[in-house]
Amino acid sequence: MIKIYNKHMNYLSRSLFILVSFFALSSCQKTDNIGLDIDPQDTINSSYLEEFNIGTVTVREDSVLASSLAQFPVGTLTDPIFGKTKSDIAIGLALPSTALTFGTKPTLDSAVLVLKYGKEFFGDSTNAFYSVTVHQLGEEYKSASRYYNTRKWQYDSTKVIGSLPNVSRFAWNDSIFVRQIVKGAADTLLKVQPQLRIPMDRTFIEDHFLKNETTALPANFVSNAAFQKYIQGLYVTIKKNQPGDKGGVIFFDLATTGVSGLELYYKSSATATPTVIDTTKVIFAVSNTTTSASIKHDYTGTPVKTQLDIPTQSFSTVYTQPMGGLRTKITMPNLNDTKAFDKIAINKAELVINVDDQSGVEKFPRLAIYTTDIAGQRQVVDQVSYLGVPYDKTNKRYVFNVSTYVQRLINGKSDQYNIYLAPLDEKFLSTKTANISPVLTTAGRTALAGQSNSDMKIKLNIYYTRPD
Repeated sequence: MIKIYNKHMNYLSRSLFILVSFFALSSCQKTDNIGLDIDPQDTINSSYLEEFNIGTVTVREDSVLASSLAQFPVGTLTDPIFGKTKSDIAIGLALPSTALTFGTKPTLDSAVLVLKYGKEFFGDSTNAFYSVTVHQLGEEYKSASRYYNTRKWQYDSTKVIGSLPNVSRFAWNDSIFVRQIVKGAADTLLKVQPQLRIPMDRTFIEDHFLKNETTALPANFVSNAAFQKYIQGLYVTIKKNQPGDKGGVIFFDLATTGVSGLELYYKSSATATPTVIDTTKVIFAVSNTTTSASIKHDYTGTPVKTQLDIPTQSFSTVYTQPMGGLRTKITMPNLNDTKAFDKIAINKAELVINVDDQSGVEKFPRLAIYTTDIAGQRQVVDQVSYLGVPYDKTNKRYVFNVSTYVQRLINGKSDQYNIYLAPLDEKFLSTKTANISPVLTTAGRTALAGQSNSDMKIKLNIYYTRPD
C-alpha cells in the first residue's frame, strides 16, 4: 500500500495527481504531517510517499570462499530460532625450514597447537563447558585450492591427536604467560598474546616427526610440498560437553604471523658436540592462507526451516545470519509505478526495517544492502553498500538511504531486481571495496519485522519534488 502526503500541491500537475490517485486507490491521503515519521527538513518543498507493499522472505546465503579470513569460527551453537550451527577448521602446516632435521636421537618434551584468539566469542561464556579436539586430515590440504564454507573434509573423528577438555571460558581478551626456552640457560616466562594452547598426543608427534629412522623419514621434511603431502593437515573441532547447553563459537586470528602454529619441544644431541643436550623448540606455522572453515547449519524444527520450506508465503518475521547462513530478500512491486512520475527529483528515499527481537541477542550486527543484476551477481545499492548500516538502538530499527537507487529506477537508468539484506562484521569492514559478500567472521544475527508484521511493517519513505 502506498500512502501519499502532499506538502505543496503546486509542485504536482493535475495529470500527475490523477496518476498517483490511480495506483493508490486503497491508500490514505493526507494534507498534513501529523503523526508521520518525517524529518522536518525533508518536508520543505517536498511531497511524500509511504510504501508498505514490500515483500520479505528469508532465503539461504550463497556459499563463500572460507580461507584467507581475518578470523575463523570454531564451535557449536544451538538456538530455538536459528537451529544448530557447527563450524570447524582444516589447517595446513608449513615447515620452519627446508631439509629440517631433529638431531641425533631426539626425545619429545611436549607439543602444543597454538591458535591465536580473534576478536569475538558468541554464545554462552559463563555456564557451558567445551571440549577442543584435533584430528589428522584424511586428505592433503592444498593452499592453492579454493575451499568453500560448505566443504566436508575427510578426517578420522575417532582418532584424537590433540585435546583440551572441559574449557569453561575462552579467554580471548586475556594475555597469558608461557615458558620461553633460553638456549644454554634456564627457561623463563614470557607474556604472549591471547591464545588457545592445545596439548598434542605424544605418540602421534613422535611417530610423525621424531622417529626419523622408521616412520618420520628425512625425505618427508626436505620441502614444504613433501611435508604437506606426508602430514596432510590438521582438523580442529570444538563441542559443547552438555547437549542441552546453548554452546558458542570462538574466533581465531590466524592472519597475525609468528603466533599460531604447532610447537614442538624436544631434546637431541648435536653431531658436532654430542655431549651437549639442550631443549629445542621448533614451530610449524599456521596461517590464514593455509586454513579453511567448514560450516554446517541445521534448521530442523525451527521457524527458519518453516520459511525455507514455503518461500512464497509471507511471514511476520524474517532473518539474517552470518557464517554462510541466511539473508532477507526484499521485493518492491509498486516501485516500478513511480517511473510514471517522469521528472520528479528524489530528495530522500529510506527503507525502514524494525527489529523483531525474538533471538534474545542484545548486540545486533551492521546490515548490508545490495541488489543483483540479470546474471545474479551482487551489485551495490548507493553508498550504504560499502560500510553497511548500524543498528539504531533508540528506535530499534535499521534505516537505509536508497535515494540514488530509487532515482535511477524512476529515470529508467536501472532495472529493478531483488534486493537483499545480509549481516556485516564491523570489525573488518573494507573502505576500498563494497562489503556485500557473505561474511564468516562474526556470528551476530537478526530477527526483522517482515511484510506480514501488523505492528512494525517494513516501509519505504520517499520524499520528492517536481521541478516547475
